Amino acid sequence: MGIQRFIDLWKHRYNKYILQQYVPAWRFVQSYLLVRRIKLNNPKQQMIGVLLAEHFGDIVAAEPLSRIIKQKHPESKVFWIVRKPFRELIDSNPNIDYTIEETNLYQSILTSKHHNFDVFYNLHMPELRFHIPTLTFLTNPYAEQLGIHVKNYFEFGNLLEVFAKVGGLPLSQETPKVYISESDRQKIDQQALPQKFVAIHCHSNFSPKDWQTFHWENLIQRLYELGYHVVEVGLKSSLNQSLPGYINCCGKFSLLQTAEIIRRAQFFMGVDSGPAHLANAVGTYGLLLFGKFVHFDKYLPYSGGYATNNAIMITDGQKPCADLPFEVVWNAVEKHIQNTSKS
Repeated sequence: MGIQRFIDLWKHRYNKYILQQYVPAWRFVQSYLLVRRIKLNNPKQQMIGVLLAEHFGDIVAAEPLSRIIKQKHPESKVFWIVRKPFRELIDSNPNIDYTIEETNLYQSILTSKHHNFDVFYNLHMPELRFHIPTLTFLTNPYAEQLGIHVKNYFEFGNLLEVFAKVGGLPLSQETPKVYISESDRQKIDQQALPQKFVAIHCHSNFSPKDWQTFHWENLIQRLYELGYHVVEVGLKSSLNQSLPGYINCCGKFSLLQTAEIIRRAQFFMGVDSGPAHLANAVGTYGLLLFGKFVHFDKYLPYSGGYATNNAIMITDGQKPCADLPFEVVWNAVEKHIQNTSKS
């Protein structure tokens, strides 16, 4: 065996066994002991576990369930298992007592099978998260009994309704909340954003849900002609950075700081992705670009304001969002601006 093959073999074994199995198994043991210690110190209180580790739009959408759980179990300690990039949403939530950080999926698979909570709410859908090294899915037997899975979940309602159903919790149609700290507000104060701006988000984690880049650039130019600056939020931008009136805030702020930017906007425009859920949570009016998504010709992810009167869904029949004509979108934008200028 050559030296390079030997090195590659041990790198593979290190990743497969140490990083992907032994480390998350140890993290599971640590969380198990944490729950046990807190239970010993609080013998009259229930230990409640909640598993919804990703993605951040899902976590925002499910926030009303944290309030429902605390109401249902008033004498309790609530633990929420979440991935590191999204834990600020959980750390800031006053209805959650402890955040357990998911090292990788294997940790959550072990937790779902061997936890020591008095009550455990698994909000993940089956067939969605797959741990390649062990060839194991994160399962949810209750969801399987209901017949809810990744190919049909929007047939059972919006995301909040689906999470409630797969977790065995009471249904809710409340608007989600995010809990923005004063330090996050001050951080955005320091950015000196324009008084009159539109927040946009152009990229989801699934490209067929995205609108064409040249359409966004045309939109920014049209809005600037009407006196609006445009602030883009999200992880990264593919837009022309020299567009007049355009401000790129992508990848520069935390989730809650991004929520504060969106809160200050005159309105929000975006595709179906996490920032749209933040916009719903902070109450900013939404113009949302929708289309056919995988198995769903028509679907509504949102509860609360974005499900009723605080947003419009811009669609064009059963076309994917990527195929939305510019004029269909611009007509909706013009109509909204005209209506708000009259009021």
